[in-house]
Formats: sequence, structure tokens, C-alpha cells
Amino acid sequence: MKLSRTLSALVVLSLTVTLALPGSAQATFDLKTMLNARITERANEVKQDNEFVVSAKAVGKFFDNPLALDGYPLDYGTFNIGSKGELTLIKGSALTDNTVQIPFYVYLRRNGTILKLDGEEAMKPQHVKVDISTILKHAEPGDQLIIEPVNKEDWQAKRILKLLGGC
Repeated sequence: MKLSRTLSALVVLSLTVTLALPGSAQATFDLKTMLNARITERANEVKQDNEFVVSAKAVGKFFDNPLALDGYPLDYGTFNIGSKGELTLIKGSALTDNTVQIPFYVYLRRNGTILKLDGEEAMKPQHVKVDISTILKHAEPGDQLIIEPVNKEDWQAKRILKLLGGC
């Protein structure tokens, strides 16, 4: 997590590095652009096909990212197998603070098989919030974290995230 905070700090600083090239030509290399490109690339790798199955008439609005970690929209670009915090699934707009937490199931899938976690019953427990590190401690790079709403009308909020190692 320290590395992702460092990367975020570097992005905010928007450092510019100037390199001297032969023939008195100079090229400016924008570190912020490079880091943003890498984070976007990583975010696209983390977001998987959400395997939507329309199971009922959708009720409410779900925007691009209904996942929140510690109350802030989940950053797919820095989320990894070592992430920590309280995961919630929200309906509404996080930008306006007009949101409702909705119950969900969370589980891991490895090579197409759902993993049974320590202490779990046959049925997956419902959550409104969960300490994500308790789930991720069982994960390996390449596993999928599946967050699936309990209520059928919230099917649009289902998310599948590929778990990568640290940034």
C-alpha cells in the first residue's frame, strides 16, 4: 500500500524531467503522463467482464464504479492483492454523497472454481461492508474477486476484479 501511496504522490507532484539529447535537441518527458498511463493500463487489467445476468428490472442508478473502499471510490489502478480497508457496494452517485449501501456477496474464484474460505458456511455470507484484507489474505495473483449484489434488482452493480500483485 505504501508503494501505491508513493505513486499517487508522484502523480500529484506532476514532475517533469528534461533529458539532454545529442545535437542539442531536448525532449521533455512528463512523468505524470507516464504514471497516469500505467495506472490506467493496470485499471483496465483489473476490471474484468462483469458477467451481467439481467435477473430483474433494475432499480436505482449505478454509475461506472459502485465499489467504495474506506468510503472513497475504489481505484482500480492501485487496487491489488495487498489492499486493505472496508469495502462497500453503493447505489447512487458518490460525487453527491447521495448513496445507499447495498448488501452483497464477496468471494474468490481461482481457475474457474469458487474458493471456500476458512469459517464459511455452505452459503456465502451477506455483507453491507467487509474488511477486504480478510478476503484477500486467501487470494493469489490472478484470482478473481467477485462482488455480487444480494438483491436481484441491483444486478448492474456486480463487479469482477482480477487480483494483481502490488503496484
